[in-house]
This record gives sequence, structure tokens and C-alpha cells, in this order.
Amino acid sequence: MKNVLGLDLGAHTIKAVELRQTLSSLEPAQMRMHPRALPDHPLPDLLRRFAAMHQLATDHVVAAVPAERISVRSMSFPFRDRKRLAAAVPFEVEGETPFDLEDVIVTWDAVGGDRARAELAVAIAPRRAVAERLDVLREAGCEPRVLEAEGLALANLHAVLGWDGARLVVDMGHASTKLCVVRDGKALLARAIPVAGRHVTEAMARDQGRSLDDAEHAKCEDGVFHLGFDSASPSAVGVLDRIAREAVRLLESAEPLLGGAAATQVGGVVLVGGSARLHRLDEYLGERLGIATARPAVPPEGLGAALLAGGDPALFAPALALALRGTSRATTATDFRQDDLAYRTDFRSYLGRDLRPTAVLAGVVGALGLATAVTSLSLESRRADAIRGQIAALYEEAVGTAPTTNPVTQLGNELYAARERADFLGVYGGSLSALDLLSELSRRIPADLEVRLLELNITGRVIRLKVAGSNFEAAERLTRVLSAEPPFRNAEVKGGIESTKDGTRFTVAISLTGGTDDEETS
Repeated sequence: MKNVLGLDLGAHTIKAVELRQTLSSLEPAQMRMHPRALPDHPLPDLLRRFAAMHQLATDHVVAAVPAERISVRSMSFPFRDRKRLAAAVPFEVEGETPFDLEDVIVTWDAVGGDRARAELAVAIAPRRAVAERLDVLREAGCEPRVLEAEGLALANLHAVLGWDGARLVVDMGHASTKLCVVRDGKALLARAIPVAGRHVTEAMARDQGRSLDDAEHAKCEDGVFHLGFDSASPSAVGVLDRIAREAVRLLESAEPLLGGAAATQVGGVVLVGGSARLHRLDEYLGERLGIATARPAVPPEGLGAALLAGGDPALFAPALALALRGTSRATTATDFRQDDLAYRTDFRSYLGRDLRPTAVLAGVVGALGLATAVTSLSLESRRADAIRGQIAALYEEAVGTAPTTNPVTQLGNELYAARERADFLGVYGGSLSALDLLSELSRRIPADLEVRLLELNITGRVIRLKVAGSNFEAAERLTRVLSAEPPFRNAEVKGGIESTKDGTRFTVAISLTGGTDDEETS
């Protein structure tokens, strides 16, 4: 959610419209105005007090470069690619105008055309004028994110007034009048005229010999016209007539873009601004232009009904148009904040104001997460220490000595050694164990055979018996008895028979049948 502030810095009155933009809606926040009673009073100071008095949101400000400092051109290109347009527009401006590109800022918006052609409204302003407006707003603490073209920005009113077709918007202020031809939310052409409400007052004062204050009072109370369009102040009517003539010229210039005569293509003239309430001004312009003229009214329903209900629609329309430019309902795209004058986000302000609660909450969450991780690691470490202690106790109970290194590894080694010994001794499973072989040998040797087993070696699948016998026949008889049946069928005397004082000594080798070759037992 963000609050967008549109600032209309009029010569006589400052108007502000603040809108609240959410993900799904647009809501009015406030409409405020403040007179510029002292023309010589610094505008930044006045703006700063105005914003503080009404607590205006200044994070998303949209303002405008004065229309009298802007030149608006209509340009056509035989392509629509935005990159090509961005490169072509400055060169076209340089070729058609006396401006040096280094001294101006150019902004544009696509307002028509087709798939192979683009019609653009191009706004050109002196770089110095843009910088001056930025300096004023920055000094007031209201730096704008967007600097629109005053006059062109009026097209954003289409979003809330729901115009069908084209309109001529006449923004008659105190010192100047802005004219803008709008079609489907796009500003086709715009023009500023250096005459407005103040000039009507001055003309009435001259013609009627009044003071400016008396002439202003008479203008506001009685207007300029009497019966018909006669007036006691021809000069004042001349001021209004100049505005009408300029409006006619602008409409004629826009006819190629409108696709026909303005009288048939323009659906109406919309009268806004501080001087729009001049009595019978709408009738006079309607008569001179030949197009129905009216001040904007609050729509009975819809977005416009909500946004315009908080103030005079005609008075606040320019500020509302600027506020809409900063929302998702914007219909214009011109912006003089470019190059070295482009808006740059100050992230420190976000951290210092908008994101401070979020940063604090993130810090708390991070601290809790770190504490949780440390606690979890501590608990896991304690659990591991307890398990190692239990394994060490089991090791000491089974082996009889305390483990010297890792009790898990040592216990595994001891279990493997115990299994090897069990296999050797025939404690469980497998082929004939050493005990089985000794038992079978004892059973096979007859009692009357005088032999004595001196040594038994079992290597893989070979048994070697070192035997002492009473005579030479003992060796032959022993091999014959053993080889009678498996598993000693391959028994044979290896080497010679050694004669001793007690008899003989010889070695019997037996290759076992069955079993495995990868075990070695001794």
C-alpha cells in the first residue's frame, strides 16, 4: 500500500490531492488547498508548512513542470518499437526545433498509430526549468518521483470521469490557461496561454475604474457578462475571447490525429481550474467553440464518485490528475525526471521510516532462529555424548577394558574379531570348523594305530598334520584311513619320512573338498 500525493502549484493557490493505492483498489485520502497570499514568500517554506499542517504523505509525490515552460509537438514515425523510438525522438526534436539537446529534456508518450506506425505526443522543456522545479520541491521536503508535463497530465482525468471519445480540457487558472486534447486517456496535444483569471480581473479594473480587489470581488460575484454576452468590460471579454481563439486553433491542429473535424470528433469541452467557476464561462466557450462545455460533476457511482466527493471537482481536477499519474490508473507516461535528474531511491529513508518495524521484526525473527539453532545443536550434542557413553559402557562390560578412542569403531572391531573366532571354533553356522576337523580326525584314526599328532595347521582349504609314528607303515596306514571318505579323501604324505630314535616323523597334507577359498584359519 502507498499514498500518492499530487501537487498542483498554482500561481494563486496550492492544491493537493492524496490517494491511497492498495493492491486491489484506489481510495481518497484527503484534498487540501492553501492560498499563496504573499507572492514574494518563498514557495519551499510555504509548501513545507502546508505539508506539515495537513500531514501530507510525501514519499510518492507527483508534480509538474509549468506548462508555459513546455513545448508540445506531435510526431509520427513509421515504426512502433520503443527502443527505436527512444533513439529517434531526440534527433527529430533537434532537427525540427532550435533547441540544443544538451539544454533540454525530451519526454514522449505514444498516443496513436497502428502496428507499423506510431503517433507521439512529445514534450520538450529546458533542463534549467526542470532543475528549478526539482530544487523547489526538494527544499520543501516533497521531492517528486514523477515530474509530469502540466497540461498533458490532465488526460489522467479520463480514469475517473469516464469520457467516451475525445475531449478538450480547459484548465483556467490564475495566471495561465492550459488546453489539452484528450482521446481515450491519451493527451494528443496541449498548449499553454499566458492569460487567465488574473487578466480578467485586471481588465475589469481598467475598464470600470475599480481597484483590483473590487474588480476581483465583482468578477466572483457577478461575472463578466450581463444579458446575452454583453459586458461592461470589453477588455475582460477580450481575454476570454483570446482563450476561445487559442482553443479553436488547438482543435484544428488536432484534427489529423482525431480523424475528422473537431466539431464532430470532440464530444465536449471540460472546464476545470481555479477560474473555471467564472459565471457563464461555460456558456460563452460553448457558443464560441460550437461544442458543449461543462464543468466536471461528481459521477453518481464508480471510482470517480469516491475520489471527487471530497472537494470541488473543477478546482481539484489538476491535482487529482497528477495524483492519478502515480497510481495504477495512470493513462499518461511523460516524465521529465531523466538522465542526471532521474529519481533515485534513497534506501536509507526506507530503513529509517517505512522499513524500520519490518527490520526490527526481521531482527527478532533472526535472533529467535539463531537461538533455536544453537539450542538444537546443543541438544543434539548432548544426545550424541549420552549415546557414546552408553556404547563405551557396553564396550567395557563386553571386552573388560575401557575404549581408548572412538567406542563405536572399537566395538565394531571387537565384534568382527569375535565373529572370526566364533567361525574358527565352530560356535555358529558355516562349514566344518577347526574343532569339527579335530573331532573328525580323532574319530578316523584307529586306536591300534600308534601315531601322535605333533602339529596341526589349517591354511585356507589345506590341512597339514605333523605326525610321529612308531614305524614306516604308520604313515601309509594313516593316509589310507583318512582318504577313505570325505572330507579327507585327498590326504597324502608330503616330503619324506624322517627316522628318529623313537620311530618316524612325517607330514600329511589334506586338500579339503567343499568350503571356501577366501578364509584363512590357523
